[in-house]
Amino acid sequence: MAGVSGSNGRRTRAGPRREPPDLEGFRLIVREQIPLSRVGWIGMASVPAWIVVFDLLSAAFGGRAITRPSITLVGFVVAVVLALIAVPVLHEAIHGIVARLAGARPEYGVGAGFAYTTFGEPVGRAAYLVIGLAPLVVLSVLGVAAMVHWPRAAGQLLVFLVANAAGAVGDLWVAWEVRRLPPEVRICDLADGFAAYLPEPGAASSAPPLPTST
Repeated sequence: MAGVSGSNGRRTRAGPRREPPDLEGFRLIVREQIPLSRVGWIGMASVPAWIVVFDLLSAAFGGRAITRPSITLVGFVVAVVLALIAVPVLHEAIHGIVARLAGARPEYGVGAGFAYTTFGEPVGRAAYLVIGLAPLVVLSVLGVAAMVHWPRAAGQLLVFLVANAAGAVGDLWVAWEVRRLPPEVRICDLADGFAAYLPEPGAASSAPPLPTST
C-alpha cells in the first residue's frame, strides 16, 4: 500500500506519499519503513512453507494432497499468468475495495516490478490492519476452497496461493508493527511504510475526523 496527501492528510497529487504529512491536531509518533530487500528475500524463502501450508489446508478440507505435481506446457503458462498478472491485480483490488469500505479513496499504480494501492486519507489502526491483511485472508480462503472443489486445477491454484502469500510478507510485517500502536492512533500510508499519529493534548476538537464510507 502507499498513500498520497497534502499537509492536512487530504489527497493533492497522484502517486505514493513518501514523507509523513502534517496532520492538524496530531503529532507524529512513529515513522516506520519496510526493509524492502529483507522482506523480498523472506518472501522468496517462505515459498516452500506456504506450499506445505496450503497443501495441508486443502487436504484437511477434503481436497487432494499434491504429492507429485505434474507439469504440462499449458499448466506452466497458466501458472505464470496467475503469478504475474492475476495475483497482483486481485491482491491490489482487494486492498482498494477494503480501503473504500473504510472511507478512503484508493488509487492504483505500478512501480518497478510491483503494483500498489494508494489512498491519501489517514485511517484508524483497526482499519489499516484490515486493509493490509484482507488480500492474504480473502484470497487464501477462496483459493483453498477452489482447490477442494476443482482438484484438477489444484496445482495452478496452489501457485496462485503461494505467490499471493509470499507477496504479502510486506503486509504481514506492517501488521506486526501496527499491532503494537495505541488503538487511538491514525495512520497515513507511505510508499515504503507508514506514519502514525496521536492527537495533541487538548486538540481533539480540531482534529480532522476519520474518513467514513459513502
